[in-house]
Amino acid sequence: MIYRIFPLSGRAVICPTMLLLLLFTLPLQANTRPELSLATVIERTLLQSPRLQQFPYQQRALEAQKLQAGLPPNPQLQADLENVLGSGDNRGFSAAELTVSLSQLIEMGDKRQRRIDVVDARSSQLQQNFERQRLDTLSDATAKYLQALRADALISWNQRRIQVEQQALAIIKQRAAAGAVGQADVLRMQLLLERSESRQQQLGGAQQLAYQQLASSWGGEVDFASLEGQLQSLSVLPRRELLEQAIANSPAYLQSHALIRLREAQLRLSEAQARADITVGAGIRRLQELNDNALVFSFSMPLQFHDRNQGNIASAHAELEAGLVQQQLTQTEMRMALLEIYQAMQNNHLQTYRLQQQLIPLTSDLLKQVETGYQSGQYNVLQWVDAQAESFTVERELIEAQTAVHLQLLELERLTGMALMSVSSAADQEK
Repeated sequence: MIYRIFPLSGRAVICPTMLLLLLFTLPLQANTRPELSLATVIERTLLQSPRLQQFPYQQRALEAQKLQAGLPPNPQLQADLENVLGSGDNRGFSAAELTVSLSQLIEMGDKRQRRIDVVDARSSQLQQNFERQRLDTLSDATAKYLQALRADALISWNQRRIQVEQQALAIIKQRAAAGAVGQADVLRMQLLLERSESRQQQLGGAQQLAYQQLASSWGGEVDFASLEGQLQSLSVLPRRELLEQAIANSPAYLQSHALIRLREAQLRLSEAQARADITVGAGIRRLQELNDNALVFSFSMPLQFHDRNQGNIASAHAELEAGLVQQQLTQTEMRMALLEIYQAMQNNHLQTYRLQQQLIPLTSDLLKQVETGYQSGQYNVLQWVDAQAESFTVERELIEAQTAVHLQLLELERLTGMALMSVSSAADQEK
């Protein structure tokens, strides 16, 4: 829900449009440091995240490996000098025979192409690994952005509580000065106010920590004063069948598919290496004793009495089968994880609706009635304190439920690699 992931040419493209639609822009504050938007977070993370800086070097290494895999064997120059430094007719170099030949190893079984295929498969696997790592990195940055928004919301929530308790303390002091209530009521409310102010200090520290963790997504420092956006707006739930359809295109499934392609390429290379290579050569021989020259030709190949690569072929078969089993397991685990997250998100979505539509109006009415009743002597201070605590407890539950919905939808999109809200809305319009 926080960003969008669209399949494009087999890659996951992340776009922070959804959260920008969901989060209302807040008025700019007069501060030397600007507000930070999610779009800026995504941009900085993509450009500066230490987790994403290794990929270009890994890609260049694979390009070098592909170049190496495609190189053919070099020809071999050989020189043989025979019948020299002997005795009798072979004394000195009078009967010498000098042979100079050039030979070339010819790889059979299309070994060079098989080596290139393995490197290409590794490159595809690296690309899928990078896409998944990029997706995880941006998901992590977006989750930190949400946690920072949650910290902002809690500070605002606690500040409202402080204001309510300050107003209540003023009313209680007036009634105590008039002799309508005892000093214990004043002390009781002062204690609650002190605890709220202490909590505000703790929440301020938690906010700064959340900001620092957010800045660590791109390896930087906190150079912003606040965040753009709020948590209140929630989109409709994605359709469950979309989650089922998304599994085959999920980053984890595509990563396992890339691994299978690599295992298949390694198996083909092992089978090609079982084919014996041949060596052919040609040269010229100088017969010193006869003062003649002659051409010579050569051919050689190993005798394949035993397949000396059968162990490697069996190992490659086993790894391929293990990859297929892992792909099935990944698909099953993905399905269960998506359904669990979806169910939890649905529960939190319903909880948010109940809190907004039913519980918050009830606690607000209760607080107003108890406050009015306290001033008229109908209720005591403990009942007023309980009504305040109930009201702010419900408000905090709403903040936590809203945060949970955003985070759970973010996790669904991370697992599926799809913009579930956009797809769901478009599908609903077609009905």
